[in-house]
Amino acid sequence: MGDMSGDVIEVTGLIVRPGGRGAPRTVSFAVARGEVYAVLGHAGSGKTTVLEAVAGLRRPEAGTVRVRGADPFAESGRAPAGAVWSDGGLFPGLTPREVVGTWRRWTLDPLEADRALELADLTGAADVPFEDLAAGARRRLDLALALIGRSDVLLLDAPTAGLGPADRREVWTVLRRIAAEGVTVLLATRDADEACLADRVGVLDGARLPGRRTRSFLAA
Repeated sequence: MGDMSGDVIEVTGLIVRPGGRGAPRTVSFAVARGEVYAVLGHAGSGKTTVLEAVAGLRRPEAGTVRVRGADPFAESGRAPAGAVWSDGGLFPGLTPREVVGTWRRWTLDPLEADRALELADLTGAADVPFEDLAAGARRRLDLALALIGRSDVLLLDAPTAGLGPADRREVWTVLRRIAAEGVTVLLATRDADEACLADRVGVLDGARLPGRRTRSFLAA
């Protein structure tokens, strides 16, 4: 999926107000192509606000956000990103193959259905009704849908929240496979153990990482 060098996401001086009311923080970081970067923070710390700004859903109060050099809010067509939000999707009565097929009909130049299912490790469950899918498989279906548009940027809000250890490992196996294909992954989490699975971590507030690990602090 292209050159593996260079920063794909650049956030400089972004103002984040925790809970919409707290003292503002200034956030700056960059994420390279093929890197998995975690934004770690407590509930209400503003980590979802950061994702929304990178997704182009929120105009920055101050500072700049660039995805592949483009402003995702003002130039959304030049900076599309796949996104999976914390609530996920519900598709009763449909199989992953049917859901992916529907998403492809709504997408310009979509990824091949079999490839999307393969990347999300859903080939073996492609024809299983949604109601019978394990929680981890449902989350991986969300990932497959986020990849349909062929974006090389993936934004994830609490990607394994509520999942058991086995399902969490499966999701992270998929994330590593996607990153190896050259996709840049930016995720938000309040789980320090999950954050430690990323290549680098940015800490938004007083959250702490377990053990000894190089950490990147987003805010002063």
